[in-house]
Amino acid sequence: MVSADLQKYLQEYFSLPFDVRKELHEGNECYFSSPSNEGNMLFEVKAYIQNEIRIVLEIKPQIHARAMLESISRADDGKKTNFINFLNSLKSKRVSVHLQVNGRPINDEEIRECTWNNFYCRLTRVPITDSNEPFDLFDVISEWTKQAVCLFLCLLPVSDQEEKIGELEGSQYLVVCNKYERSPINRELCLAKKGYTCGICGFDFERTYGSIGRRFIHVHHIIPVSMIGPNYQINPEKDLIPVCPNCHAMLHRKNPPYLPEELKDIIGES
Repeated sequence: MVSADLQKYLQEYFSLPFDVRKELHEGNECYFSSPSNEGNMLFEVKAYIQNEIRIVLEIKPQIHARAMLESISRADDGKKTNFINFLNSLKSKRVSVHLQVNGRPINDEEIRECTWNNFYCRLTRVPITDSNEPFDLFDVISEWTKQAVCLFLCLLPVSDQEEKIGELEGSQYLVVCNKYERSPINRELCLAKKGYTCGICGFDFERTYGSIGRRFIHVHHIIPVSMIGPNYQINPEKDLIPVCPNCHAMLHRKNPPYLPEELKDIIGES
């Protein structure tokens, strides 16, 4: 696996530029990924396989991340709730989570209230996959790096407007610009809570198609994006639902779309 493959995957998924490099640390091939920024102002994810039995991810702020840490401290309750929910979803996937803020472990309430001057997060999963089959290195590193990036992007400003989330010497800054959507963070939060089974008909792509169907599903906005106001903050649990392509198409057979419960009733009556 080459770092360029991981870089391409992250850039396509998040619609953001990423810096990715590969280094050898203590005999482990490690992949370091961070959203591109000239001033080292954000966070970096280090991902590696340890002893062929566990995937390890370490997330730390970059050297000039003061403005990002201030932004995390000021994050509203919705962002911190999403962060906590994402942490809990990782734990439900048998991921061991070790989070320290300001040099000590903290609980959910402290996540909401404390001032973040520094942090360190370590995610570990044993076994690497749920299958006894040999794992694909790219699939494992890319998937869990994505999860780690999503976890901390939960705490940062992501909107349909260009917004500064950090400044260095008053001039350099990173712009995070996503349509309030269609944010991949909202998608991951939805899937972390609801899984990859169609929320209407129950279809499971992996159960039917095996490994090629793993982690494949559409995510539908219950309230159409065109009807959402610019200041609306999407609740991934209430506003989004995983659906198979067939149900997704049927939801949009009228405008505004059918509600999920309406389509379930149609299926039940047919």
